[in-house]
Order: sequence, then structure tokens, then C-alpha cells
Amino acid sequence: MKHEEKRSLYQCFNVKVKGKELRCSKGHKFPLSASTVSLAKGKPLVLACCQNCEDYDEMGPPVPADERGWLNLTPEKA
Repeated sequence: MKHEEKRSLYQCFNVKVKGKELRCSKGHKFPLSASTVSLAKGKPLVLACCQNCEDYDEMGPPVPADERGWLNLTPEKA
């Protein structure tokens, strides 16, 4: 059986930053855990609501985990 990658907010064109929250430009609701704090820390942003979303618009391959976030970057990656 082929292992499929889970859909991530890091890969969806419809995700927008509004204040301290991440929002869907198509109007879908994200849980409170989908915040810019999570984004800044590089936390996984694989949400159940995105997995079967008909509006999910993938922009490309997943962002490598070590390139996500900016709060915990080492000097050579900053």
C-alpha cells in the first residue's frame, strides 16, 4: 500500500495570515491551534479539516521540517 503524504497548511495556497491567526481564503474554519505562533515555531500544521477539503490548492512539495518556523533557527539557517 502506498503511503500518502498528509495535506499541510504549509502547502495550501488558500492559507492567509490575519493578525495572529491563520485563515482560509475559501472560508473554512481552522482550530485555534492554527496560529502564527505555531507557524513561527515550525510546528506541524496538518489539520484534519484539510485532509478531504475540495478547496485544498497544493502549491508544491512539503516544506522540509528543518526549514519551517523562525523562532528556533540556528544562525546558519537564519
